[in-house]
Amino acid sequence: MQPLETKEDPPGEAPVTEAPVSEEHSTVWTRLAAAWRRYARVVGFVVLVAVTVYGLRELFTGDWSAVAEFWRVRMLVLPAIVGLAALDIFLEGVAWVWVVERFGMRARDLTGARVYLAANAGRLLPAQLGRLIRPEEMVRLGRGTTPQCLKAEGTVLVLDTLSVGALLAGLLVFRINPALGVLATVGTITVALFLGSRIADALSDTKLDLPKGFWWNPRTFATVMIQLAGWVAHGLAFYVLVAQLPGSTGLWDAVFLAPASAVLGVGSGLPGGIGATEGVLGVSLSLNGVPTAHLAVAITGFRIITFWAWVLIGWLALLGLRRQARAARRERGPE
Repeated sequence: MQPLETKEDPPGEAPVTEAPVSEEHSTVWTRLAAAWRRYARVVGFVVLVAVTVYGLRELFTGDWSAVAEFWRVRMLVLPAIVGLAALDIFLEGVAWVWVVERFGMRARDLTGARVYLAANAGRLLPAQLGRLIRPEEMVRLGRGTTPQCLKAEGTVLVLDTLSVGALLAGLLVFRINPALGVLATVGTITVALFLGSRIADALSDTKLDLPKGFWWNPRTFATVMIQLAGWVAHGLAFYVLVAQLPGSTGLWDAVFLAPASAVLGVGSGLPGGIGATEGVLGVSLSLNGVPTAHLAVAITGFRIITFWAWVLIGWLALLGLRRQARAARRERGPE
């Protein structure tokens, strides 16, 4: 039986291999995706700077005295805006504590509050990576194992995503029929938790297993509703800020736009959604007839109260945790 003939490469020549597909032959969508990944942050900051500069130009070249008077009066509602923003953070913290405790970790104390707030120091990281600060600090403090802490934080993120998704879906249906809007929100959460319980059963013997009966549980439903209430408080803070602006921005617009812009900001992959969130809010207010000078100041104030101030608070909490960890090591002595 004759062996199969094979074609050998000529002596002294390298084997012939298929040349990789060059960028010139890639599709238009592939090139656009690669360009976005490379320049997304730059584009976001450019949008942010452009909106800010244009708004300030309109402010100082237009009737700035009327705008200044309007915002002087709005300072009276500043405590309400700050209070609603703080309520949003507080409700999210309650949900976080509930989930962490169901994974067998202690979090209902001052140290737990610091761990929760410390994640705000990572708000400038893209794709929610700042949430990894909490598992790291919980492990550092000896309150849980790495897999345990990561699963708890991942579960909090899933429930938070479900809450804002259910809220936005419900608000869209609410526009057509208020009663159906409420049913859409509750139904979305119920169906998601039921499906989650089925998936959890399939993963019960894997490294992704969760506490038994976690998903299909009244306490889990209550946790999602608490997170949803936090998103509503976030939207109400925006509404109180823009309620009396010239234009047609109403309660529904504000409660929908504030969470939606935050979600789109996260989806953009930009650090903290900077540029994307401001751009969405700016375009939306502009379409509602809000003058540029007003919306530039409104968006800047809203982001300072709901974003930048909490980044500072997060760093203070994180520094406090690091000092606490060093003090604990000194007390234990060399090991």
